Amino acid sequence: MLYCEKYSREEHWRNYPSSDLFRPAGRLNLTFTPYANLLFATALFSVAVAILIWRRGKIPGSGILILLMFAIAEWALASGLEAASLGLPQKIVWAKIEYLGVTFTPTLFLIFTFEYSLQARLLKRQNLILLALVPLTGLILTLTNEWHGLIWTGFTPSPLYPNLYIYHHGIAYFVLVAYNYLISLLAILVLLRVWYRSQPPYRRQTAIILLGSFIPLIVGLLYNLDLNPFPGVDLIPVSFALTGLIVLLGIVWFQLFDLVPIARDILIEHMGDSVLVLDVQNRIADINPIAKKMLHVTDKEYIGHPASSVLKSWPTLVQHFQDIQDVKAEICLEDDPLIYLDMHVTPLYDQHERYTGRLIILRDITERRRTEAELARNIEELGIINRISLAVTTGLDMDRVLKTLQEQCSQVVPIDIFYVALFDEATSLINIPLYFENGKYQTGTSRDINEHPGILGTIIKARKTVYLHDALDPVTRPLKRETGELKTPIMSYVGIPLSLRERVIGVMSIQNRQPNAYREDQIRLLERIAIQAAIAIENARLYAEEQRLAIVDELTGIYNYRGLVELGAREVDRARRFNRPLSALFFDIDDFRKFNNTYSHSIGNLVLQTVAQRCRAILRSVDVFARYGGDEFTALLPETDLANAEEVARRLYDEISKTKITTPQGELGVTISIGVTMFTEDIPDLYRLVDRANHAERQAKKNNQGVVVVVVG
Repeated sequence: MLYCEKYSREEHWRNYPSSDLFRPAGRLNLTFTPYANLLFATALFSVAVAILIWRRGKIPGSGILILLMFAIAEWALASGLEAASLGLPQKIVWAKIEYLGVTFTPTLFLIFTFEYSLQARLLKRQNLILLALVPLTGLILTLTNEWHGLIWTGFTPSPLYPNLYIYHHGIAYFVLVAYNYLISLLAILVLLRVWYRSQPPYRRQTAIILLGSFIPLIVGLLYNLDLNPFPGVDLIPVSFALTGLIVLLGIVWFQLFDLVPIARDILIEHMGDSVLVLDVQNRIADINPIAKKMLHVTDKEYIGHPASSVLKSWPTLVQHFQDIQDVKAEICLEDDPLIYLDMHVTPLYDQHERYTGRLIILRDITERRRTEAELARNIEELGIINRISLAVTTGLDMDRVLKTLQEQCSQVVPIDIFYVALFDEATSLINIPLYFENGKYQTGTSRDINEHPGILGTIIKARKTVYLHDALDPVTRPLKRETGELKTPIMSYVGIPLSLRERVIGVMSIQNRQPNAYREDQIRLLERIAIQAAIAIENARLYAEEQRLAIVDELTGIYNYRGLVELGAREVDRARRFNRPLSALFFDIDDFRKFNNTYSHSIGNLVLQTVAQRCRAILRSVDVFARYGGDEFTALLPETDLANAEEVARRLYDEISKTKITTPQGELGVTISIGVTMFTEDIPDLYRLVDRANHAERQAKKNNQGVVVVVVG
């Protein structure tokens, strides 16, 4: 672009007749001055730089930059021919040709900055047309200057250098200059924004481009402000030689147009997922902060380095983006704890469908996987608990409930020893109704936890699960062994309190001979099972208590008639099946009616209670002792023949006869009449056995004999 010193119009018309201003050029005459040769060298150098950029491959802005370098080359070449031409007409012809580069160089520079900053979306067709309007208008006005003089108004020979002219410009020229500086300034602002927001490698590249673009702008500004030290010499095309040299050094030393940013603003800065961008050679082109944190990337010089070296700690991740194809996969990184990633690798192409790299989006789904795993585990545990709950609550027999609990727990965790200890808060006693070991069910011992707390006492008092991972002390085992301790000791012990409505009713224990045999999630599942077990055990206990109350006489605390029938029928059946002796006693209180009529019913009740207590003290625990009704009592004596039964009856008679009952009416004496009999083959059932003993009792009362024995056979 030609700028000039401001000569007055009067001096211009005085030195050059108007009739010769636009004379057509004749034969081409050239003289190759140093200035012209410098311009030719600038043109060649610009072409060389364009070829070098072309050989670097297709990158954002490279095509426009090549056009820009050729425009500069055309500008420098035409300027060189203008400087070498002899005669003003030839110079004007080359000056017009020169304006092809003059008018379009700033516009191409602006377009390049948009592409380089990855804002090519702004270069729509209508915008490109608008950008081209002023340069095209300026070029047309230059070619038709003879008719209007809006570009050049006159020419004056340089007072310092031969064969050089100072060009005087019209209004259109200054409009064109203002436009070129305006879009050049806009291009500079775009580059400054890119420089400010770029990573260190891209900042160096952008700084090189900025430095190269400032040189011709500053030279042109000096020229236009009459500060040119060489009147008539256009230094702008010469300054492009320095621009080309700077670009060349940037290409060789700073990877200019080799490593380029790929859509950082759009794809990286504003994404919540981890993002990596690889170039065509699998080098890290960009990585966002989330990805750096996730993948522990601490090296500041990761840009431009191979992904395999930057992510060498994650070989599982690297192997998934070796191919160019679109990849969607869920991967697990081997870390502690495990990290699950949802990975999507997408090839990147420019607007001409040329492959430029890959976008890798990593979404951390670890929490989702953990939630899904936890949900699946909860569903599985819920199924197990429902199954166990159904199994242990279908029966109300305590023994069956505990055995079912052991069977179900064995399907959940490995068990070598299993037991349930029930706790009576009122007596502080621990009872072991079920102890399972080596495939056998046994009964454990009972003890007072106040005297011997042990590990069970610790669990009950703390109301917390105890998990001993290794080396369990043998004293914690509740079963006394006749043959000594096991050769293989228990190493893992789990004791879980059975809690019900803020109180502990017992402890469920699971043990294994291997150390660390149970995981935390298994312990948690056993705790949930223990909740259902506590409910089932309490239901069985309540049912047993209800059943006991149904067969126990409320006044005397011994079996009632129903209890006699249920338990007595079993004894009769056992005696018949195994041919074992079974005897029966039937007795009532002599003159019992007088206690009620003479004294009171409360005195009568006291007499009944005292007689029952004295008899229960003499009878065995295996004997079935029941209140038959009113003042009548029955006792079944298993494994007892008739002679021994008679002896028991006489002890009962003697004990009751010497008993004095203290009442508000004074001490009262009481006697009983007893009938004794024995089960034989001719007795079909319990009722006939009791009836025979009752018959003997009536005979004893009638004859005032005290004890009467029905002789068998």
